[in-house]
Amino acid sequence: MNSLAPDLDTPRFERPDRMRAVVVRRPTAAEALQPELVPVPVPGPGQVLVRVLATTVISSEIASREGVSTATLPLVLGNDFVGTVVEAPSSASLLGAQVVGAYGGYGYLRDGAWAEYIVVDEQDAFVVETDLDPAALAALPGSFTAASGGLRSLGELAGRTLLIRGGTSGVGLAAATLAREAGARVIATTRDAGKAGRLREHGVDDVIVDDGDLVAKVHALVPGGADAALELLGVDSLAETIRCVHPFGIVCLTGLLRDQTRSIASGEREDRAVPRFPHPMELIPPTVRLTVGGVDGTARTAELVQEWVAGLESGRYRMPVDSVFTLDQIHLAHLRRADSTSFGKIVVLVGAADPRTTTPPARAGVID
Repeated sequence: MNSLAPDLDTPRFERPDRMRAVVVRRPTAAEALQPELVPVPVPGPGQVLVRVLATTVISSEIASREGVSTATLPLVLGNDFVGTVVEAPSSASLLGAQVVGAYGGYGYLRDGAWAEYIVVDEQDAFVVETDLDPAALAALPGSFTAASGGLRSLGELAGRTLLIRGGTSGVGLAAATLAREAGARVIATTRDAGKAGRLREHGVDDVIVDDGDLVAKVHALVPGGADAALELLGVDSLAETIRCVHPFGIVCLTGLLRDQTRSIASGEREDRAVPRFPHPMELIPPTVRLTVGGVDGTARTAELVQEWVAGLESGRYRMPVDSVFTLDQIHLAHLRRADSTSFGKIVVLVGAADPRTTTPPARAGVID
């Protein structure tokens, strides 16, 4: 394992005036995305400047690009980041360190990682020691953070049966590998029967093709219902998922994949202040517990992030990478993320000349 501590002999960073970044200025088609030159951001106290090596394209960023998410444009999107610290006004010991991170508002409330440089709050930049390449590493921080928070909200998993609704999403795949390691029996759903085998290869115990009568299918596998469920499709699917768990079971709402897909189709911007679904007293049976999880629920620490990285290195944890693109191919990365045949993370290498793979878009659909 290589040590990624800062090298005292590393040449002093010479700040460029401008950098390449993909700025989404207004709702737009994927084909219109391309890098442009913008000023390099300046870190303030408690922040670092990271030279980005890799990032990803996730489903919510399609909604942001379409102008129907909670993100306010114009904005540089890009939640996940892997890179090297090149400026650290408050913590010189971080200079030269390789860091990973996600969330903290990056790509939602503030500029994200679809750029050569990103300003990151120190507490959001996790130093890692690893031999993993940037593409593999970029697949980890966002999905594992959201999955970890959702699973934590469900409590003890050892010996319990967990239903993951939206099993082929990045968070669903991360949740499956974390839950299996924790000792759970994992049942995952997908709308695509062709992905069932890949989910089993990923470590899922049972796969349900979500093409109707999901409740009956779950109860046939687990008489009485699952112990717990992780809902990644959204509020629109929640009532059905709740009926999949046994009395006094627990459901954690973590994702909004199907809700976002419908927002994109309708063009209606997401507004959580406007009730659009049944009242909770109509939605939740008396014996079922409902909670929320994800990013806010995670107990993410530097030690936990390093443990995720070590688990990925050893094969204890898995996170497939579907395809890898360059920043100049960001439009292709968006089309691939929206392609219902994709499986795993869509990675963008920033400044890299040659992507590992590129897969042309095939057909659009719900990513679940």
